[in-house]
Amino acid sequence: MRVFSTLIISVLIFTLPGNAFSLAADCSKACIDLTVEDGELVITGKRTTPKPKYTPRPAPKPRSTARPTTKAPIKSKRKPRIASVPKKAAGRSLNDQIRQILPTASIYLQPQSGALIHEPMIFWTDSPQSFKKSLYLLDVKIDLDLKVNFSWIWGDGSNFATSLIGAPFPSFEITHIYSQSGLNKVSLSSNWSGRYRLDGGVWQQIPGVITTTRSTQIQISQARTVFTG
Repeated sequence: MRVFSTLIISVLIFTLPGNAFSLAADCSKACIDLTVEDGELVITGKRTTPKPKYTPRPAPKPRSTARPTTKAPIKSKRKPRIASVPKKAAGRSLNDQIRQILPTASIYLQPQSGALIHEPMIFWTDSPQSFKKSLYLLDVKIDLDLKVNFSWIWGDGSNFATSLIGAPFPSFEITHIYSQSGLNKVSLSSNWSGRYRLDGGVWQQIPGVITTTRSTQIQISQARTVFTG
């Protein structure tokens, strides 16, 4: 008999077409396979129940020494008692629990309103730069050790890659200047990569990049000309 179990970290918003890798690990307890498919981390486990080396013979049935009786069995007038089965409490599935495993990177900016063309805008995020987590699949402990790089997509055809999370004013670590007015969609892609190990064993590289994305819209206005005299 084989037991299959699959955990999917479903955090994909920005896809990476054709990005599919697989790496099978030790099968001493269970065969664990880590796969990165289109920016999603898929952890699959398979366990095979070992077959017994021999088939035990059934024990012989003891012979009955009781004499047969001629009396007819007495029928009971009582109705069978039906025991109530307690309802199971609704709980979150493993997939639902794993779905929220990676931290969410929020987008912050200054100024929040009144952004003008040809003036720098400041951006930053609250995402951690590293992430560690332990999971269990088929009694096998899986340790994850990840680090992140960011890709800012400004919505005007340009982007910016960095490992910094940025900071509000007076910091100017992450800035962008828009040359045209209008509504722009700003996206932040967090690209997680790193290593894993099984049951405290040797660390191995995760083959691929896990990507999460957040986005927001900002309005860029044209500066007004004011004459004074």
